[in-house]
Amino acid sequence: MVTAFLVDDEEHALAILELFLQRSGEVEVIGRSNNGFDAIRQLGELKPDVLFLDIEMPEMNGLELAEVVRNVNTDVQIVFVTAYDQYAISAFEHAAVDYLLKPLEADRLSKTIARLRHTIDKMRGAERTLAPAVGRMSVQLFGPMSVGIEGGPWLKWRTAKEKELFAYLASQDEKRVHRDRLIEALWPDENYQKAKIYLHTCISLLRKNLKRIGFGEVVKYVNEGYFLDTERIDVDARFLAGRLQKLKEAEHPEAAEIEKALSYYRGPFLQEDDYLWAEQQTGAFEKFVYEWSLTLGKIRLNEREYDKAAKAAEKAIERSPYDEEAYRLLMSSYRGLGMNDRVHVVYRKLLDKLEELQVKPSDSSRALYEEICG
Repeated sequence: MVTAFLVDDEEHALAILELFLQRSGEVEVIGRSNNGFDAIRQLGELKPDVLFLDIEMPEMNGLELAEVVRNVNTDVQIVFVTAYDQYAISAFEHAAVDYLLKPLEADRLSKTIARLRHTIDKMRGAERTLAPAVGRMSVQLFGPMSVGIEGGPWLKWRTAKEKELFAYLASQDEKRVHRDRLIEALWPDENYQKAKIYLHTCISLLRKNLKRIGFGEVVKYVNEGYFLDTERIDVDARFLAGRLQKLKEAEHPEAAEIEKALSYYRGPFLQEDDYLWAEQQTGAFEKFVYEWSLTLGKIRLNEREYDKAAKAAEKAIERSPYDEEAYRLLMSSYRGLGMNDRVHVVYRKLLDKLEELQVKPSDSSRALYEEICG
């Protein structure tokens, strides 16, 4: 038996719909309401399989109510019931199972119920094969993007846009992202109404995909915006940003803390994905990691930890191969290790890089080389 909750601001419309559903013998009405706010209160306790929603209602219309309820219960099916056919596109933006026009017709409602039964039975069958999620979800945005559970299943993306949507939300430091900002970032050249449909379709796909690994509730919707509930999610980019901020605030940052922060950086931000909106973040992370690699190298050099200083300098050169300061740090580290032959190799590499830019090494770089190698 399918369980249903009905919402309509007209009492007679509620009564007629409930009567029709009861006569079908396939739907049990477990609750009803004449406004969206009361419906939300009741739905805090009730878990129907389907909501039958009127669209034109005062204060909170059916489309807004559907968005709020779906945020809490991603499995609930939606059927819109209205006297106005101009809402059809908006209804299917919200992944509605069906759209019924008033006055209701028994034959048409029977088709809707059959569609509901098929959708709900299929969903229940899929749920029986799902294992409950254990632990936390790991989101890696540095290097190749990956999302999943350590020692468990990893997410397989059904579409490129679904992946990009998740990447965008994961990169936003728990900020709520307004629907229009998402559309501007992911579908900048599309017609706005079409882009809204694409967004709602992507949100639906993403929630279903996340549910497969036990995290179907993490995509939240509040005040026309979306965000990820990070209570059970670890995002490497957020960890790195947070640790770098703490290092910035520290009067004397410790080398061990810098190394721990830099360990989250496995490669460029979203390395394999060419997202226009990610370019600024990619550059910012590269800059921060380069600067802290240099700082780490200088601390290790002062501590006479020359091998660790050399490793930090090499990392800095990887990220900024034309910056002379990193080369000078590496030459000083090799001098401390008594490896003057390596100093010559490093200086030669610096000359080759600067020659590509048609510039000469600075006086300080040349003086350091001559001081070490004579």
